Order: sequence, then structure tokens, then C-alpha cells
Amino acid sequence: MGILAIDHVFYEGVMRTRGTPSWNNNNPGNIVTSGEAESYGAYQGKCNDIFAIFPNEEQGFSAIRRFLLRRKEKTILQMMQVYAPSGHGSNNPEVYAQKVGQVLGVSMYTPVTQLSEEQVSVFAREIKRIEGWREGQIYGPDGLPDEVNEWLTAFPTRAERRAADQPFAKRGSPKSEGIENIQRRLNDFGWMPTLSVDGIFGPKTEAAAKWFQAKRGLFVDGIVGNKTWKELVRA
Repeated sequence: MGILAIDHVFYEGVMRTRGTPSWNNNNPGNIVTSGEAESYGAYQGKCNDIFAIFPNEEQGFSAIRRFLLRRKEKTILQMMQVYAPSGHGSNNPEVYAQKVGQVLGVSMYTPVTQLSEEQVSVFAREIKRIEGWREGQIYGPDGLPDEVNEWLTAFPTRAERRAADQPFAKRGSPKSEGIENIQRRLNDFGWMPTLSVDGIFGPKTEAAAKWFQAKRGLFVDGIVGNKTWKELVRA
């Protein structure tokens, strides 16, 4: 869940936060939620944005290897085009494939099936690096930050928490209930014409966010981060 645009992932007994999404989710490959992800050990019916959540890092890392081996006839380049397609953020699969090939000492046109077990593991570690793995903070059930305790108390059920999600969001972010929450608040503040509360952060929502930021004396970039969320809550 996002609380004031800061990502928090709750596990049994602990909460992970302020790391990269891959770390928060124990998902070093940033594998999206799907039937495939669950077959590799991801939690059933749980996700963070579009990404699967794994019980621990070991299962998340194993999922990368299994993802690769399931497509072992593909070359390293083809694999990276599947894994990190261009057009998704700043992805550049050819650059990634070249780097992986250099690390493995093979051509990026080498099929995964020709790699040794160790090379597959190295490939998986390179994916972990490419996806970004920066550790954050772990809190136990009795040591949560005050703002998290307050938020959990205010929204005691899972359905309420999803509806009250406060995600970091910008134009092009995946459709979500959290973006619906942003749109409702911008409408309540007086944006006209009223936004469709559809969970899609498109140009109209971006324009409304910029208008709100200007009204509240914030840096105007159309990105709903921590400072913008604080003002949306105050408003």
C-alpha cells in the first residue's frame, strides 16, 4: 500500500518499506503478477501495483531462473525483449542483453538453452541488478511508524485500505484504485471539468495535478509524490 506516496508492503509479522519495489516485494526480477508468477511461489491474489509479491528473496530469485528456463529456446537478446520490452519506462533490451552477454562471456544471440546452470544464475543476478535492488527498512508488528499505525487504524479492512491507497503516481502509471483516490480528491478540490474517476493517470489527470500543485505552492511537475499527497490529504 502507498501511504503519502511511500510504498509499504506488509508480510506476516513485518513490513518492508523505503526500498526499491523489487526489494519491498521480495521480487528481484520485478516479475508481474500472473498465473506464472504464482506458480513460482508468489502470493496468490496479492500484488503491489502490477508486480508479484514473494514470501522471501530466495523464492523471488528462483522465480527469475525459472522464468528464463521456461523460455530457454530464446536468445539472451530475445529474452530481454520479453523481460524488459522497450517502451516500458526507460527499458533498453539491446543494451541490457549486451551487458549480460559481456558478463557471461558469450554473444547476446546465444540461446538460454546453451547456458550452464551457473550462467543461468549469473543471468538472473544481472536481471536483479538491472531491475534495481536497494534495501530499505524492515519494521516488526510492534514498531511501526506512527503514521502507518494511524493509517491502519483509520482503514481497518483490506477493502478500505485499497480504496484509501495513496500511491506515488504520474502520467502513464498503471491503472489503480489509488489513482481513483487522487482523481476524487482533485475533483473535490474544485478541478473543472470534473475528472472521470477511472484510475487512469492520463493527460487530464496530469493537468489537474499540476493545477493543484500550483494552487498549493508546490513544484509543478504533475507527479503525485509525498509532498503533493500531504497537500491532498490536508485539502
